Amino acid sequence: MTLIFEKLESCFPNSVLYRCKSAHPAVCESGPVFRHFPYRERHLQCLWADPRNRPSTLKTTDGEIVEIEHPGEWNLESGPDFHNAVLLIGKEKRRISGDLEIHIHPAGWNQHGHAGDPRYENVRFHIVYFQGPEIPGLIQIPLQEILSSDPKFSFDNIDLTAFPYSIPSGDFPLKGMDPDRKTDYLEAAGEERLRLKAERLALAMQNKEPEQVLWEELMASLGYKNNKAAFRKLASVMPATRLRSIAKTPGEAYSILLGLSGLLPKNPDPEWPPDTRNFIRSIWDFWWRQPSELQETALKKSDWILAGIRPANHPVRRLMAAAFYAFRIDASPPNYDGLTDFPDNFWNTHISWKTRCEPTALVGQSRANAIITNILVPFRAASGSADFALEKLPVEPDNSVIRQTAFTLFGPDHSPKIYRSALARQGLIQIFHDYLITHRLDEVGRFR
Repeated sequence: MTLIFEKLESCFPNSVLYRCKSAHPAVCESGPVFRHFPYRERHLQCLWADPRNRPSTLKTTDGEIVEIEHPGEWNLESGPDFHNAVLLIGKEKRRISGDLEIHIHPAGWNQHGHAGDPRYENVRFHIVYFQGPEIPGLIQIPLQEILSSDPKFSFDNIDLTAFPYSIPSGDFPLKGMDPDRKTDYLEAAGEERLRLKAERLALAMQNKEPEQVLWEELMASLGYKNNKAAFRKLASVMPATRLRSIAKTPGEAYSILLGLSGLLPKNPDPEWPPDTRNFIRSIWDFWWRQPSELQETALKKSDWILAGIRPANHPVRRLMAAAFYAFRIDASPPNYDGLTDFPDNFWNTHISWKTRCEPTALVGQSRANAIITNILVPFRAASGSADFALEKLPVEPDNSVIRQTAFTLFGPDHSPKIYRSALARQGLIQIFHDYLITHRLDEVGRFR
């Protein structure tokens, strides 16, 4: 495994220039305990705050059962991560209240300077990912073992921007940075973002076949923001290798995926066009012949978030793209051109079950560019391949995170030229998560 991480360093050589200037002590730690957790403390904070993600069964380092009466109030200012948490500890359910701090590793308590800091004097609970030596006076609750044993859990399903975060105000910390250094700094941060993605995939490949890891990532990308978790779950229920053993064509694969999604209409609307009703009938003709044990694994409609979804982005359309991808990842990742090519399928000429349309791409070029940058390049790096050129990555459109971060760092009169490359835009996203969303913006100023 060490060789893989050394290979990733060579694939993204400038990432260290960003990583080891970070004020966060854990990211520069050379020990494997930190390097093998390619997520942020923010992921653990979001997990703790959301009962949908937080494990229902928790234990202290000493093995005592923990029940959560109140997880605490998320603190968006300096100091402990959560105030006024109330936990019931042990068989006797000792009721203990106090503040709560979260770290990847127990050593973060001392590395971050919390010992002796009066703001942390009321901390009673220490939530950590990795097991390790306890901090005297704190009740330590490790998460790694229980999360690793849950096949349905994935940190990648946590949307970090969906949870509270403080909006920075005041001076623009990098406004005075040498113009020639601005892009270099952003691109180094972009390489770090891709290196972390590759590290996550490399870790996933320790427990799954590389093709299945890629399949789950591609499926999640088709779910966009709202349905990422549902697509990933469907990919887990129906691995690509199994899908190809059942279905011999993308059309048959689509019938399987749509049936398993729970979104296959049972009674076509009489007002739908004849070609739509015929298409649904052909899907049922294939789906109903599948074994009952397969049909029983189907997702429920409640697993999906469909309100407000544009028809062109609806899961029933995106699943057709997935059906084609299942045949294109056999033995190797799909080539870049294959991400947008979907010949001879119903959805090329329909925007919904009811409405026909001019030929419309199931996956547009901007989404394909995002897949290349965020999935295929990191996957190839994680697989030990370096057959990609970072300077030639396709540029994704900017978004609110990119614009907000650039404005916050450089001020309203900055030149957009400093982040016109794909790596620089990835870097702004990385900085947003490392500094803006975690109210640590004051730490960026020393990069001038």
